[in-house]
Amino acid sequence: MKWSLMQLYKLRNLGQLQVNETVELPELIALHPDIRAVQPVHIRANASFTSNQLIFNLRITGEMTLPDARTLNDVVYPFEIESIESFLLEAGVVPSDSDDINLPIGNTVDLRPLVQELILLHVPVQVHGDDEENQLVQGEGWTVLSEETPEEAEPKIDPRLAGLAQFFKKDQDS
Repeated sequence: MKWSLMQLYKLRNLGQLQVNETVELPELIALHPDIRAVQPVHIRANASFTSNQLIFNLRITGEMTLPDARTLNDVVYPFEIESIESFLLEAGVVPSDSDDINLPIGNTVDLRPLVQELILLHVPVQVHGDDEENQLVQGEGWTVLSEETPEEAEPKIDPRLAGLAQFFKKDQDS
């Protein structure tokens, strides 16, 4: 996933460049505090050449382990990222709308830092596990109430307001 500009100029004559690789990205764990583990990431890319640019149509898939927002247990989070990224191949005038154009580092085009950046941008703020062991239903002084309550259950009345409830019952009976 790293090419010199000379290699790319040779590949330009062929018309297209295709990438289908699986890479390990352990450095993501150090770059983001929530990422606990990253499985090998699969990268597919079709690259096409224009007059002075190389445009990658990227698809990045993989799984990362993140902490559950409620329990901090490990949750495997699958991700699939699609992006179109372009690299300027000629060292000349950079277009004014160059916010979305990547520049080669030295004389090489390297997709690895770009893939890392895209993955880091797609790390969710919160993840919730689906399995029951990740669900807290009771803690110190609280319990989770479900919406599926039996119909026979009467709502509990605060004893401090019980007299007020009786007042309204007398009003309705009259």
